[in-house]
Amino acid sequence: MSVSMTPAEVAITAALGASLLTAAGSLGVVWVQEWRRARARDRAALRAAVRELLSRSIAVALRVQAMGEAMRLRSGLSEGLDVTLRLRRPADAMEFHDWMAQDTVPMHAALDEIWTQWDQEGVRLANDVVGKCMDLLGTSTATQPPRNGRDRVRKWAVGERQTLEMRDAQQTAIRELAHARKRLADYVRARLGPTEVDLFAQVEQPGRQDPAALASRNGANAPDAITPSPVGG
Repeated sequence: MSVSMTPAEVAITAALGASLLTAAGSLGVVWVQEWRRARARDRAALRAAVRELLSRSIAVALRVQAMGEAMRLRSGLSEGLDVTLRLRRPADAMEFHDWMAQDTVPMHAALDEIWTQWDQEGVRLANDVVGKCMDLLGTSTATQPPRNGRDRVRKWAVGERQTLEMRDAQQTAIRELAHARKRLADYVRARLGPTEVDLFAQVEQPGRQDPAALASRNGANAPDAITPSPVGG
């Protein structure tokens, strides 16, 4: 049994179908737009977290080096006399904690954002930056235990001193932190843009430039040599 439709019913059905298609297409476009906006927001938040981690890591590095210097300067007999005579307040561990937290807390907050937003390699590189900061903290505040009674008396009188080995270890930790920061920055540029560049590039000092290289670079712009004309020419 066939059901026949009047022309009016056919027109109404076609209009409803077209409306449904239009609504579905509009919803699809809106969904894609919202997805792209959310993706752009996530990428912007991730990029901001990496920038925060990079900037806070160098600030932490400067703070731990200053802390190490303070430990050596504020030690020994002179420091004890200054504190005893109330010329200087004794060092407060909680003040040091609050002072360091000004950069360590935002650094770890940025790391938390990376943990929840990025891929495995990005997390690994971010962890490496934070780990290198902690390594620098250890080498900058390292102390040498006294080997005998003479060393114990010397430390009591003159305070803590940094040996050549301890200084070399600190410089090594500084270089490793710099390279860890560079690896993270290179990765974020490769994944999130902009294009990769040499982050350790520097302007070469004029005194260190090769004269032959300078001549080859400037040869095209150099004036022609003037040869004297023969007498009577």
